Amino acid sequence: GMTEEEAREQEPIEVYSATFRAMQTGFAEREDRVMMKLIVSQATRVVLGCHIVADNAGEMIQLAAVAVKMGATKEDFDRTVAVHPTMTEELVTMKVPTRTA
Repeated sequence: GMTEEEAREQEPIEVYSATFRAMQTGFAEREDRVMMKLIVSQATRVVLGCHIVADNAGEMIQLAAVAVKMGATKEDFDRTVAVHPTMTEELVTMKVPTRTA
């Protein structure tokens, strides 16, 4: 998908993001952090990009990439049942944009 900068140059967007300590590292008393971001078209609600920075991010981003390539909307993500406890549940539970551009 697109970066935030690429999407912003093309159209108005909403950015949904979260930064947190994953449960699996919290219990191990590690300070590792996770960052996730969805870039969403304001006009069509299509998810234009998804970014994940975390251990095993490659395992998580693959399914998000399929959804982005298929033209999934933010509401499609919202209707997805989150598997708990997982890091990727955050992708379907971010409800309020952190910024618009």
